This record gives sequence, structure tokens and C-alpha cells, in this order.
Amino acid sequence: MSTAVDPQFTEVAEAVRTALATVTRLAHVNTFHPNAFDWAQAATPAELDHLSKVAFGESGHELAAAAYITKELAQLAEIERHVSTVMAMVMGELHDLRDEINTGHELHHALSCFAAEEIQHANTFYRYSRELSGIEPRVFEGLFTERLNVFRTDDHPYVKLVALCLSAYVGESVITVYEHRADNLDPRREFFFTRLLHTHGLDEARHVQIDHVAMKLLYPALTEEQRGRVRVLLEEIEELNRKLAGNFQAATCEALGLDYTEGNPAAALQLEITKGFGARLFAEDGSLRTADEMLDEELLGLIRGFSGQAAVHATSAPLSPALN
Repeated sequence: MSTAVDPQFTEVAEAVRTALATVTRLAHVNTFHPNAFDWAQAATPAELDHLSKVAFGESGHELAAAAYITKELAQLAEIERHVSTVMAMVMGELHDLRDEINTGHELHHALSCFAAEEIQHANTFYRYSRELSGIEPRVFEGLFTERLNVFRTDDHPYVKLVALCLSAYVGESVITVYEHRADNLDPRREFFFTRLLHTHGLDEARHVQIDHVAMKLLYPALTEEQRGRVRVLLEEIEELNRKLAGNFQAATCEALGLDYTEGNPAAALQLEITKGFGARLFAEDGSLRTADEMLDEELLGLIRGFSGQAAVHATSAPLSPALN
């Protein structure tokens, strides 16, 4: 087997390795584990009332709010489980490749942390969905094999890694907006849901920074053909994730006997900002934009009104209280 070093990524290697080492420096301290939570507090009457306020802006919608959050977090759990699996697959494919990014511990360590944290998120969100709703939140058409097959190609592992990070990035940005809203409504983090999103966000902040490394350093270092393949893989996984979302929505509504989207301003806003982030991900010149770089007047107005923040991932001082 040849041990020659691929020079394609030499120019960005030091920046990538330095950034990844910085991102993961405190991963052992600021992290997330399901055993850290008092699960008896997950679905108390006061907690359900709080969820109604988070989703609908008022009390009285406890069942619909629980159904909405059950669907969203169970679906997110399934996507995070897939991300963890593909991340491990990419690490395996990188084993026999030699370039100056994939040397030393930084890349392997960052992806290992990312994959391990994602599987714990899946574990926790499935448990939370069960506690909250009293139903089995999994669907019978999880499309896991189909979603995994998207990445079973002969593309360079960095093509797969960038496409995977992009596929997760919009959802990570949306849930960060919800974390800001929960913190704004419950600044002392007295409710289980606020603590859940906050603790999840400790990991997610690192994942977002790793995404940014993939977007701003790895993606530009790809060839034009490789960048084209990133977009193909991204479109394929996004289409399957949309089907997965439909399956989770149908299963949750059927199991709980209600349409949680009816009159649900949080669900409507989530759809708008998800579409907004997705549509703005690629700039006109083909480069990739972070969520905060995408914030035009329309998106900023939606996010500021809902979360009380004028930013997504960038540091931002709270504005006036969010709608409640």
C-alpha cells in the first residue's frame, strides 16, 4: 500500500488541526449524558404548562405541545443516530488515507467526540420523548438503510464529511434558536426542557464549530468536481430526511390522536426558519455561509421575535423578552 501523502489539503491542514484541537479542548467538561437528568421531572404538570408556553405562547395546549416536542426530538434522535454512524464510517475510510489533516490525533479526536456525543443525544431524546408522551416514539419507516446508503459511495471521505456536516447544520441551527427561546422564557433554567436544551447545546456548540471548519476550510479545498458531489449527497440526504420527518409527524399524530401543528406558532416558525437556513446555505458565488452570515432582515426578524436574540451561534446579548 502506498504511504505517499496527498498534497491537496496541505495548505489548510494546520488551520484545520489547530481549530479542531481548540474546539474539543473542554469536550470532557462541557458535555451531555442522560444520567445527569432527574427524569421524574420530565413530564410534571408544571413542565407541560411550560412546554405549552414555549410552543404556543400560552397555557392550555399541553397535549399538543407535548406531541410537537415528542415528534421533533424523536426525529432529531433518529437523525443524530445516523450522523454518528456515518461519522464512524468516515473515520474508518480515513484510516488508510494520508494527508496533513489526517495526521496526528486532532481530526480523529474531534470526529470521535462528535460521533459519541451524537449517539448520546439520540439515546436521551428518545428517552425524553417516551417520558413526555407515554408512547413509543420510533417509526416503522425510519429509512436508516436508505440514509446510510447515501454515503456508501467511492467519494473522498472529506466529501462525505462536509456533506454530512451540512445536512446536520440547519437542524443544529434551528434547535439553537429554540435553546435561546427556552433560556429567554426560563432564564434560571428551572424547567427540565430548558435544562435539556441547554445541556444539549454544550455539545452542539462544538458540533457547530466543527461544521464551520468543514464549511470554511475543508469545502474550499475540495476540487470543483468534489464540491459538486457534496451538493449531490446533501440533496439526497435532505430528501430522505424530509420523508423521515413526514413519517414521524404521521406516526405521532396517529398515536396521540391530534394534529399538533394546528394553531402552533412554534411549528410554523420552525418550518419558515428551516427553509430559510436551507435556501441561504450556499452563497451566489458557491461558498458556504454560516447561520449568522445568512441573517437578512426577514430571518433576523423571525429569530429575534421568537428567541429574544439577534444571532444564532454568534455571541449575542438578549433583546426584549420573547413572545410569551
